[in-house]
Amino acid sequence: MARSKFSGTFKIIKLLLSAATNLYAAAMVVYLALRLLFGDGFWWLSLLNTFAHLLFLPLLPLLALAALARARLTTLRLLPLAALGGFWIGPYYLPRAESDASGSTIQVLTFNIWGNNRRLKAVEEWIRHSGADLVLLQEVAPIDNNERLEGLKDLYPYQSVQPDQARWGGNVTLSRYPILDEAYIDLETPEAAMPLRLLLDVNGQIVAVYNVHLAWPVSEPRLTLPVDNMYLQVALGFDDSIRNRQIGRLLRHLRAEPYPFIVGGDFNTSDQSATYRLLAAQLNDAFRSAGRGFGGTWPVSAARGLPAFLPPLIRIDYLWHSNHFRALGAWRGPQLGSDHLPVVAALELSSGAAG
Repeated sequence: MARSKFSGTFKIIKLLLSAATNLYAAAMVVYLALRLLFGDGFWWLSLLNTFAHLLFLPLLPLLALAALARARLTTLRLLPLAALGGFWIGPYYLPRAESDASGSTIQVLTFNIWGNNRRLKAVEEWIRHSGADLVLLQEVAPIDNNERLEGLKDLYPYQSVQPDQARWGGNVTLSRYPILDEAYIDLETPEAAMPLRLLLDVNGQIVAVYNVHLAWPVSEPRLTLPVDNMYLQVALGFDDSIRNRQIGRLLRHLRAEPYPFIVGGDFNTSDQSATYRLLAAQLNDAFRSAGRGFGGTWPVSAARGLPAFLPPLIRIDYLWHSNHFRALGAWRGPQLGSDHLPVVAALELSSGAAG
């Protein structure tokens, strides 16, 4: 009797597992087809694309349960998705070929320090010991620039401050190299801040540097709920139209850039999105070339009240460069009170690369 009851329970478990597998597999097939056909063409699809790599996570428990339940048919149904997940995720963890620098090397750092950061002394100390030659900061409040970053002038005598009244703070660029010129780049989006283009003298070669903070892809929520949760508000109000216009116009500007260039900052764009492919088709992503793993930079759990075991889920902070550079290494910095992690890259500039 007990054996019969166990057998009945086991069959129910297998049926539920089979149903869950079928539902998940069907949902993934529909999602992948929509992504292939429409890219980021709809706000809800763009939101899903932002977290595309996380959509493969249910494979792990489903495969484990299928193995425990000896559900061969269920396992077979999951194998194509598992293979696709391997092709999607595996390349991020492949070892990178190591090579020594043969030309001039620049170490570049980008960091959205967050307007609500209460650890600015730690930020200052970390930058001081980072070894960076060029520092691109976002969301720096004027008072923080005056009280903290001024203290870095012994290391970075050349500094540029770009106010941003629309957000908690503006962009600040710190450089060991002389700044020859600086100008705003009009992306024809008056509702968002303009990137700043600087020309640096890097050991006799002119290099263009862009400090960028693109628009936060959120507008008014489509549905008002009596819940004060930032992530729910992001989902309900997700709107990347302004950011996408900025990206298109920035890429158009960079196509005409006569000098070797570095573009760094907070792009508010996941590297899993279809929009990322537009950037990667024209620019070189230092972390993708010379880093390892997904390299998530946002959100930092300690700053956003998330469970401590959760790592930053998506990468939205970048160091891009022109073909005149080669990325020798790229890595993330530590948690420093911001909801972002810093990104650092060592870039080799080919000799005679100036335009």
